[in-house]
Amino acid sequence: MNETFNQAGRLMELWGEMATRMAAAGMTANPQSPPPEAARRVRASVFQAMSQFADQFMRTPEFLGMMKQSFDASLQLREQSNEMLTRLHHELQGVARKDVDSLLKGVHQVESRVVDRLDDVVAQLEKINRRLDALEANPPEEAKEKAPKNRRPHA
Repeated sequence: MNETFNQAGRLMELWGEMATRMAAAGMTANPQSPPPEAARRVRASVFQAMSQFADQFMRTPEFLGMMKQSFDASLQLREQSNEMLTRLHHELQGVARKDVDSLLKGVHQVESRVVDRLDDVVAQLEKINRRLDALEANPPEEAKEKAPKNRRPHA
């Protein structure tokens, strides 16, 4: 309970400081300047004081703690609702999003394994093609003697 009063007291301090700055900003106006210019200065001073106050307030540990609690609570609520909907789908003998996601994950794993193996096969085929090209370019002496004379070269 004492912590609540400390937070309220801190908030009142910040509001009081903002009000003081706003009042001081309004008194710095020059009386010889035309009213629209004075109004612009007051408006700019008020906005600057409000933005400084908002910035100070949003950096306080109390505000940051409340924001963290709020985010944590919303994440927990979402997880609970997802679990409830999944359980409801299963009870109605339906398919839940979680089931589809796990199935898609499995399909993606299989796909990546197949692609990896295909890459290996392509690399081996390229290696074999290079060796065949090298053999055709420089055939061994025995193959030259046994080769038929009327054979056409490959295009």
